[in-house]
Amino acid sequence: MKIKKFNWKVLVALLILAGAVIWSVDSIRARGYGGSDLNVGVGNGLVTVTNPSDEAIPVQLVGERAGTFTVSSSIEGVSGRSVTQGNGRNATQLLEFALPPGASQFTVVRGADIHFVTIADTPLEVAVQPLNAEDTRNTLLIAGIVILGSLFYLSSLNGHRWISPSRRKKALDQAAMKENEQQNFKRMFGNVTSEKP
Repeated sequence: MKIKKFNWKVLVALLILAGAVIWSVDSIRARGYGGSDLNVGVGNGLVTVTNPSDEAIPVQLVGERAGTFTVSSSIEGVSGRSVTQGNGRNATQLLEFALPPGASQFTVVRGADIHFVTIADTPLEVAVQPLNAEDTRNTLLIAGIVILGSLFYLSSLNGHRWISPSRRKKALDQAAMKENEQQNFKRMFGNVTSEKP
């Protein structure tokens, strides 16, 4: 009995395909956090924070890199630009503001490695969309290209056999349509000739 040799190329292509799907879903999915004394990483997407109390709560956005970052929001007092804390390699970026009661939304327009930090006793609910609309579109585009490339490669390893049945069906349909047209023409032509005096 002949043992079929395992095709490692198929396994590698399947792993790349699965990796692209997992990476794209994990990159764009929203993350939810809750509690007090939070330290939550935020990206360039929309951040929604719900303050259940009746008073404003002081919060911080802390950047671990030296470059400044900017926060945009339609809520007064929430937007602004970070201020450098410290010198040299130990320099960080800090933006402090008071979070009003209810739901507040803001976006980190420019910056990386930004954390939303609060030490209040009031539990907060935070929903983070890690990517903005443009980054989400680019991520899905890259993942789509990798997935289609993997599928094409898998199909080529199999000789594109799945195309043959569809081509055969199309050819049979075209042949049947042509035969019908010929039969209709013969009927019409026969009727015309039979009606001649």
